[in-house]
Amino acid sequence: MNNLFYDIVKIAKKESGNNLHTINDLFYVCKNTIDEGNVKEGLHLCKELKKLLGQFIQNETNTHKEEIYYKIFDVLVLESPYSLDSYFQALEYNRPVEEQFYLPRRNTLIKHGVIQALEDLMINDVIDELFLSMPPRVGKTTLAVFVVSWVLGYASDKSNLYSSHGGKVTQAFYDGVATLLGDDYTYNWTKIFPNVQFNKSTMCNAKDTYLDTGRKKRYHSFTARSIDSALNGACDCNGLLLGDDLVEGIEEALNLARLRSKWLKVSSDLLTRAKERAKKFWIGTRWSINDPIGIMLEENEGNVRRRNIVIPALDDNDQSNFDYLYGVGFSTEYYKQRRASFEKNDDMATWYAVFQGKPIEREGMLFNPSQLMYFNGVLPEGEPTRKFAYVDVGWGGGDYTAMPVIYQYDKDLFCVDFICDSGNKKITQPRVVDMIMKHGLSSVKFEKNNGGEGYKDDIERALKEKNIKINLLTSYASNQITKETKIFEHAPSIRDIYFLEEGKRNVDYVKAMENLCAFTIRGKNRHDDVPDALAGIIDMVNEVVQKTSIKIFQRIF
Repeated sequence: MNNLFYDIVKIAKKESGNNLHTINDLFYVCKNTIDEGNVKEGLHLCKELKKLLGQFIQNETNTHKEEIYYKIFDVLVLESPYSLDSYFQALEYNRPVEEQFYLPRRNTLIKHGVIQALEDLMINDVIDELFLSMPPRVGKTTLAVFVVSWVLGYASDKSNLYSSHGGKVTQAFYDGVATLLGDDYTYNWTKIFPNVQFNKSTMCNAKDTYLDTGRKKRYHSFTARSIDSALNGACDCNGLLLGDDLVEGIEEALNLARLRSKWLKVSSDLLTRAKERAKKFWIGTRWSINDPIGIMLEENEGNVRRRNIVIPALDDNDQSNFDYLYGVGFSTEYYKQRRASFEKNDDMATWYAVFQGKPIEREGMLFNPSQLMYFNGVLPEGEPTRKFAYVDVGWGGGDYTAMPVIYQYDKDLFCVDFICDSGNKKITQPRVVDMIMKHGLSSVKFEKNNGGEGYKDDIERALKEKNIKINLLTSYASNQITKETKIFEHAPSIRDIYFLEEGKRNVDYVKAMENLCAFTIRGKNRHDDVPDALAGIIDMVNEVVQKTSIKIFQRIF
């Protein structure tokens, strides 16, 4: 612990922050600690100092609020080589907060690990490659501009390359970088890097979209090129290689030949421009599992030096992830309306890919929304013939427990409720018990594989404690056919089930329908728990039909 720092803190508090010399002493203790190589301790002291300065600004008796305000800026700059979060704040420090890019989005980017991942890529050398998928117009490209500006200041000797699907996009990105570096009224880049040479009139080439910082170079500090343009000789990237929306849109995504051509350009042209130690940052909308990002992720699955972050428009609770401060994002209601529009137009594949970051192959979709049956929550008159459920047991960590609840009226099946929960058994088992009690189910079957028997036994004990008797069954998943084959064979019967219509579904039901409609028989499925559980429902129906069928034999006497 730095005793000198905390001794000066006591003095500063007694002075209520009114002695600027004391505040400067605190700042230089932080700076000297970092300069001496004790970076971790120095950053901790910086954090403490920012907190203290914030308290002084709030103190009505303080007479140096403006000076303290700008001293916080100095602390942020001091932290910036080691913290992108601090750098982004310092970059826009003198702008009204509602006009800033970073601060309104900061909480979301930190919550989903984006800032930490970028620091692990650019500063901590924990990863070599980062993939980031987010919906349109939430700020991913501007975030990349900010990252590039950090590289151009702190690693001005490096050569960096940006590429996208078209010339207009790369031109816009180049303009964004050049503006950020050269606009001293809006941004603080030159204040943060006073010793890094940059002259917009002599070190920028807007026509060929390159610029230099520090000094002019053969391989420029930053070059922007479309993936279709000539990259050979344009850049020898030893800093950051940045790919942004390499697939232009749905038309290209639906054309497998164009996707293959695009991957050849990425693998043979773009990637070959990067040195072995260059960092790689890929951002964009995932249109297809066969897009360049999908291929790269699959090729090195499990590589600990890679990180993939997908932030969907709506989270697991059906709430917007991008309802940013000051109204610069998108509300839950906006995204729900967009989803309803895609469902109405029978284009949920686009919703999953563009907004949820879950690309699927359209040709293999078994459960298009327009092919499914719906009801408005009003059931047929009279008591149901049978009330039952099937549980596909999940154990958390992305594996869902799926439990469709079915009311059967003669031959018609109505899915009245759903559990679709990625929590562990301590979370899902009480929910299953409550669901059984809520609907007064007569029978529930659990998939026996992978611990389902023990899961069922726990449910049985919990129900017994509540004096509830019910027929609980287990069954092994067949080892004669694959899960995908079973779902494919039962797909016609699953499509005959009546599901709650849009607007009548709770959060679990919404997740279940997304899980169902995203299932494909071509390519990988992230989650097949819901269609598997519904296939289990069809098995339960067929078993009853087989048991109750009557066969007439000829008398033998």
